[in-house]
Amino acid sequence: MEIAYFKRWWEHRDKTWHNKVRQLIKSKQLEFVGGGYSMNDEASVHYMGTVDQFSAGMVWLTENFAGRAEPTVAWQIDTYGHSAAQAALSAQSGLKGLFFSRMHYEEYEKRKEEKELEFNWHSTAGDDSIFSSVLYQGYGAPDGFCFDTSCTDPPIVADPESPEYNLPDRIAAFLESLKEQASHYRSGNIMLTMGGDFSYQNARQYFTNLDLLMKYVNQNSTEYGFEMIYSTPSRYMDAVKSSIGDSLTERKEDFFPYADDAHSYWSGFYTSRPALKGYVRDCNNVLQVCRQVEVLVGSPYCDADKLWLAMSVAQHHDAITGTSRKHVADDYFRRLAEGQTFCEGVINRGLEKLSGLSTGSLESCRLANESYCEITSRAENKSLAVVVYNARPVNRTEYIRIPLRSQNYELIDLSTNKPVKLTFVESNPALNRVNSEALPYEGVFRAFLPALGYSSYRLQHALHPRHSQLLNSQPGDVASDITVQSQLYSVVFDGKTGDLKSITNKLTGESGMTDKIAARFLEYRSNTGDSVSEQASGAHIFRPAGNTAAEIGTPVLTNHMSNDQFTEIWQTHGDWINLVTRVYVDKPYIEVEWVVGPLPADQGREVILRYETSLSTNQKFYTDSNGREMIQRKLNKQEGGEPVSGNYYPVTTRAVLLDEETGMQLTVLTDRSQGGASLAEGQVELMLHRRTLEDDNRGVNEALDDALVVKGRHWLYYARFDSMSENRVLGQELFYKPTIAIALDESPQNPSQTYSDVAVDNKYINVATIINVDYSGDVFTYLLRLENIAPKMEGGKPIAVDLGGIFRGKTLLEFEEKGLAGDRPIENVVEDMEKYTMYDEGNVITLQPLQIRTFFATYKPSTEEKALGDRIMDLVCKYFVDC
Repeated sequence: MEIAYFKRWWEHRDKTWHNKVRQLIKSKQLEFVGGGYSMNDEASVHYMGTVDQFSAGMVWLTENFAGRAEPTVAWQIDTYGHSAAQAALSAQSGLKGLFFSRMHYEEYEKRKEEKELEFNWHSTAGDDSIFSSVLYQGYGAPDGFCFDTSCTDPPIVADPESPEYNLPDRIAAFLESLKEQASHYRSGNIMLTMGGDFSYQNARQYFTNLDLLMKYVNQNSTEYGFEMIYSTPSRYMDAVKSSIGDSLTERKEDFFPYADDAHSYWSGFYTSRPALKGYVRDCNNVLQVCRQVEVLVGSPYCDADKLWLAMSVAQHHDAITGTSRKHVADDYFRRLAEGQTFCEGVINRGLEKLSGLSTGSLESCRLANESYCEITSRAENKSLAVVVYNARPVNRTEYIRIPLRSQNYELIDLSTNKPVKLTFVESNPALNRVNSEALPYEGVFRAFLPALGYSSYRLQHALHPRHSQLLNSQPGDVASDITVQSQLYSVVFDGKTGDLKSITNKLTGESGMTDKIAARFLEYRSNTGDSVSEQASGAHIFRPAGNTAAEIGTPVLTNHMSNDQFTEIWQTHGDWINLVTRVYVDKPYIEVEWVVGPLPADQGREVILRYETSLSTNQKFYTDSNGREMIQRKLNKQEGGEPVSGNYYPVTTRAVLLDEETGMQLTVLTDRSQGGASLAEGQVELMLHRRTLEDDNRGVNEALDDALVVKGRHWLYYARFDSMSENRVLGQELFYKPTIAIALDESPQNPSQTYSDVAVDNKYINVATIINVDYSGDVFTYLLRLENIAPKMEGGKPIAVDLGGIFRGKTLLEFEEKGLAGDRPIENVVEDMEKYTMYDEGNVITLQPLQIRTFFATYKPSTEEKALGDRIMDLVCKYFVDC
């Protein structure tokens, strides 16, 4: 079920145990379900994290059991709601069935009564479908029949001479339980999950009682109407399909929010521990860059694995969700930080060799989000070389921000040796709440970044820089508004408070399209239990003390800075909230950067940022499913006693407000997963942070006393609905943040380079994963995962990609397509291969809208690349691992 645990057990067992396990697999007495490294969450995870942890587990199974232990069903029995993307990704990985247990209590009861606990779950954005079965009343043993040491249910005593003889009564009670469960399923088959959390501590005792149950039921099977067998989930699925497969109903969309009673909506964990959620997203970016650089330098090792496995564990439904105790959450941070440190070493050593910088010179600025960078803090009067890497397979321009101690710098583009405009902005004083060593300035410049490549710049120390500018706050006229122009927008701010007032898209119609917009910080007070219900708000559950959020502080305009590239409007909202709104002249989004915390500990608080517009949304909005398809959300879809938390949904990467009359939409892109809702016309609110002082009694046994300061970003994209695919591109840019490495007093010999060819020069293509999986005979085999990011409903089109032209300087020798996780041939996943490959030709494959395809591709590197790889690995072995 969770390969991370089985792998640890396996590695501490000898060959005798290994052979026993292999024999159980061969006899089909042991079956692996799920196959992922962890049982991942389905609300807060990004799909790339899900796929990566699938690969970590399933590929390990293939490597250790030679393909004989391929999982065929998913086992998501403990996650807190279920996503449409998870179902689709499971099907694309070759899983034929999905078992789960948690859905909204009202829907569960309805499905139970209508015998619809088993169905086919169809993707909302493609042709994927998977058989799905909802477990009966959770994943534990039937009431009264848990036989483990920790249970209090009476064992079965079959000896008539014993004074504790209870066989007839126990069999009668068991048969009643079977009849009740069978009455809610249609196939004539039911599954008994004889186990649960921490079960089988005394396996012999458990199985002794199960053997007795089976013996006496089967001896009287004709009379009782039941026959019992030891089975597996896949055998159960096959039995159901053979019985009623043709008559199974269909389901689309997802199962959010989850609630186990009228006042207990599990929508708090969508936001819980936002710092961890943001760090997981950042580490995902680091992991992909680490793998790419390994491939580009020709490394024969997979040195990203430490971060890969830490990330796979972090996808767990009690990790990224924020539903663990604090010391456990700290351990997730530790594991990720260790993996990040190793990967940063690989990235920096690789970029040194690619660019020609001296060994050991490049350093990362891990704390740049706190306006601190170790290497620039000690630069004194020295110049700095800045290497910026782009993990996207298309050229892009980005604004780079580097924390600096002084303004005595000018910037040189080393590919042209020409000066570049460098703007100094004072660091946000809010960051002093996080880091007392925050540097006083940030140097901001516009960088051109080649596809799958890097650019280099020199921060030249200068006492009197000629091409640099310090932005000072402009005097404001409180009686007039502030209007900011970009190529796409005209944005109006209140001259007194700095609040957003309106936004005009200048490219829609003759005079553009304008909507009112405001961004307001509010808070819900956490419920600690009341006369209606004792349920408190906690790590899992969001339950506000009232249905109205209160304003936090009074917005105060503290800074208004502008030049010909961007404008910044700074605000404070009380003592612990700061907001910076940025409008870049050449970017199609408005950046909203917030710093929240520490939340006062006097009472539980759930802090939101609400965007209020004049769009007519008809009580609907849209959220993404793990960064994949968009799902429509209707206000008060399900009746319940919590009108606020019952309308909250997970927002992994974006939420959308759509005005069907005007055709205009506002997309809010997020840099981490958050809870979101649209509780009134034209509004969408996103929960940024929460601190509750009570446990919600769902297993943590600890209050969510999160005292961290959190910094994050939203990007606002306002345009016509028919340009929705553009926000997919923006989502990729927000996810793949440029990677920055800095060296003191260095000049790279190769200042700029791209390693991608025109074969993937399309902004809707994503090279989602590149992993070096084999090196032999001077050739490399990579796991290559390619994605068309645009769904059909948003205008996505099929895109052809030449596998031979993805990497400049590498010659494609052969390739084989695999299932999504990379553990099995695509023929074991897809039923109609002729239809699946009908648009492929030779090395050119076609990606359908929103499709991901995985290949094992073998390439021959150039002579120079091979020599480079040998040198880089000597360095990695010297500094990071014992080779």
